[in-house]
Amino acid sequence: MAFVLKLKHWQVFAIIFAGLLMSNFQIENQKEVSIIISIIGTLLCFIWPLLIGHGLYQLLPERIYFNYNFFIINSFIWLAAYVAIMAISGGQGMTFHGLAALPGFYFFYAFVYYVAFPVRVLKSIENGRKATLQEYIGDFFLVIFLPFGIWFLQPRINKVAQREII
Repeated sequence: MAFVLKLKHWQVFAIIFAGLLMSNFQIENQKEVSIIISIIGTLLCFIWPLLIGHGLYQLLPERIYFNYNFFIINSFIWLAAYVAIMAISGGQGMTFHGLAALPGFYFFYAFVYYVAFPVRVLKSIENGRKATLQEYIGDFFLVIFLPFGIWFLQPRINKVAQREII
């Protein structure tokens, strides 16, 4: 997974942008194929934080600890829930009411943790200590506004990866 840390910002932008296009792709009279293409595109868009979180976690100094397993669990819960809802609803999304909405709150939390983990690890590596919320909140919003945040985050990731690997 170290190759993701070495990709240039324009390469990551192109992959995520292609995923965005695929996630909105529709083929008339081919609903199943359209859903599969849409799911593949969605995974291309949302796999970047998982790969970056995994790669950067391996570069963390040993004195800094984050719960990596919780990150992986939340990543797969969120991605699986998103893919399942998109597959079941035919890409239209779903609305839940009452008790059925309770899992949705956890899915939202899992998404926030999934997005925050990689930028917190990045900021911790840059600072040499565990990053606080105030230090990484700006980077958090850069990930929320993908693919445009890539232009600012990926060069920093490249620099950290190059410094730590050499």
